[in-house]
Amino acid sequence: MLRASLTQRRLKNAISSGVRGNIRTWTSVTAGKDSLVVDVLKTPFSYVWLRDSCQGPESVHPSNRQKLHKTSDIPLDIRPKGLTAGEVIHANTSPPTSIRVVPDGLEIRWNDGHKSSFTSDFLKKHATPSSLQKFHLSQYTSPTAWTSSTIATSPSLYVTYASLNEPKCLVEAMTQLLKYGLIFVSGVPTEHKTNDSCELKTLAETFGEIRHTFYGELWDVINIQNSKNIAYTNLDLGLHMDLLYFHNPPKFQALHCLRNRVIGGASYFVDALQASHTLFHSNRSHFDALTNIPVAFQYLNDEHHLYKQHPTIQLESTWAAAPPADSSTPPSISHINYSPPFQGPLPVGTPKQFYPALKEFSKILNDPQNTYTYTLKEGDCVLFDNRRVLHARTAFEEKPEGEEGVLFGESQARTNRWLKGCYLEADAVADRMRVGRTKHF
Repeated sequence: MLRASLTQRRLKNAISSGVRGNIRTWTSVTAGKDSLVVDVLKTPFSYVWLRDSCQGPESVHPSNRQKLHKTSDIPLDIRPKGLTAGEVIHANTSPPTSIRVVPDGLEIRWNDGHKSSFTSDFLKKHATPSSLQKFHLSQYTSPTAWTSSTIATSPSLYVTYASLNEPKCLVEAMTQLLKYGLIFVSGVPTEHKTNDSCELKTLAETFGEIRHTFYGELWDVINIQNSKNIAYTNLDLGLHMDLLYFHNPPKFQALHCLRNRVIGGASYFVDALQASHTLFHSNRSHFDALTNIPVAFQYLNDEHHLYKQHPTIQLESTWAAAPPADSSTPPSISHINYSPPFQGPLPVGTPKQFYPALKEFSKILNDPQNTYTYTLKEGDCVLFDNRRVLHARTAFEEKPEGEEGVLFGESQARTNRWLKGCYLEADAVADRMRVGRTKHF
């Protein structure tokens, strides 16, 4: 008796949850003129999109997962074969139509003769921008703006070099760099100082891929005479970003402190993303000016001639990111381009509204509430987002007792403040974070 009642309850639950015949249906679909609505998702998928997004072996190579056709190959009048607009299709629709609701997805026969299949997971993934972002782990790469007080509470601002041997700790460190654009790693060995043997290369390649520039794969920041770069002096070096005279400046930068036996030389950092948001809310016209008016950056020295114009605040694509004109939410910002030491003469026709806009932006950037200061100790390495986080250094001088510096390079020059640096590509860091998070969390 108990067995019979249990069977009846199971049957009742099965019917209420959508079992039709012997097939459990996960949804019904409604055919429109130009799109197919997956009813459980309440999402219309255009026929052109569905045909172009086919995941079958004739459309996506089975082993390398690369697309085998061009979007422009898809006929604009593509439709499921013989389907009538307004028709609702279930798993048990009879007679069968060119669209079949199968236990874990959809199958479609098109009027061009092609057959497509889509899993329910694939359709759910692409149903909304938020579901697609979740699949691509955007919550771990989307930037979080910060001030000096809020960055101090970020989850992995300070980590040890040894902890990066643990996969989960490494993933969290990469997430910190991607979301906040700033992380300090302590305990990085300093014994080996040449480019071939230094620990910075190992650390950098743990996070991603080193980007080679005309400074080399790795480079040194020391105080030298007749320097070709203001960074190679003991002068105060104000807030800036590196290599903005490139068409595509490097995304991340790493600086490893090999020696620091001087007075001064503190490093400080400012989140220009936070400053841009502040400007947006305080003066929208100034914000708009800095998103539209180009600024010239150049490097004309040491047999190099580099030149590029960028807007100070560079937005994501207009279609994807820009809000309505009356929106109270700032548009998505792709990069900040601010580097006074490497700024060239502005274009002669620069609109006059640019100058007060830049002045206000500079004031926000230099607000102490936005400045995070830290003096690198020997063995510390800082990694930061060069397209978002401004970095700077206070002036420094030798200690009165005159401690003898270490030899630098093949010359007899000595230094008591020595940083070794490199640049990292953006995509490799995000790629490794996503793969690591999927594997280890």
